Amino acid sequence: MWYIVGYELAILLMVLLGIYLYNRFTSEESPRAGGVCCTKHEKKNLSRDEKLAESIRELRGKLPKEAVILRSSPAAEMPEGHVSCLGRVTWQLPGEGWPIDAEGHRLEPLATIFVPDAPGVPESLANVALITIFAPEEGWAENPEEKPQLGCVIRTYSTLEGLEPCNYVSTTFKTCILSPEAVANDMPKWPDCGGDEATWDAIFDLEKKYQIDYHEDICDAVYETRIKEEFPTSFAAQPDKRAVYETHKIGGYPTYAQGNPEMPKEYPFVLQINFDFDAALHIADCGSYYLYYNAEKNDWRVYADSY
Repeated sequence: MWYIVGYELAILLMVLLGIYLYNRFTSEESPRAGGVCCTKHEKKNLSRDEKLAESIRELRGKLPKEAVILRSSPAAEMPEGHVSCLGRVTWQLPGEGWPIDAEGHRLEPLATIFVPDAPGVPESLANVALITIFAPEEGWAENPEEKPQLGCVIRTYSTLEGLEPCNYVSTTFKTCILSPEAVANDMPKWPDCGGDEATWDAIFDLEKKYQIDYHEDICDAVYETRIKEEFPTSFAAQPDKRAVYETHKIGGYPTYAQGNPEMPKEYPFVLQINFDFDAALHIADCGSYYLYYNAEKNDWRVYADSY
């Protein structure tokens, strides 16, 4: 009888060993399978370069956001229809008229922006079809605590029905057409522009340990309107590339020049209007307007900074 018990015990041990090996190898993912993160045991056996590459893959998976960049091009005349642009406001409700400031001066028509039905449009703009922006020529210099909209008048339309065409042309800015393009690779410019604290701590650790640079080694490019001729137009459509789009855009990350203005959480960032040489839109020294929208209150806040 003893040999029968020993035989059954051997079978039981083989079955248990098989279950253990199956569970181990099916619960751990290989670092070579589509760029999936390594297990802790496997990471210990990676070389220095492999550890860096794995860490960069992890960060590149966390940081990119969808956005809609607005490509600017000069236009002598506005085409008919619902076209986004700088330097003009082209649609309004009957009776709205050209807004003026407290001293009776007309505000400058800064932009007409039709919100596209595209990935990357912030949730707070889900029920917004059109945004028009009028701005004082030096409105960006106002105190945001005293003037949360910096003297701007922003009109928000939930539908295009009932709107009538108008032609308010800026005497300061030149007309440029804004063509929307959805992107999925918008990256933060630096910590104040977005991303959680733990992620940036990991980035700083990598920069210090491996002497790398965030913009060169983790983010592939910085897009700025002042050097847009050097930036490949096709870059936005390449899914394996990441970029800081320092340009006109809806959603994504704001690209602050001087740091985060710490807007209330109920006012998420939704829109950026950048300096634009073609539109003669300078906003001090290569600056930007940043717009934040509270959908529940239908209320806007504006921040502006420059280099």
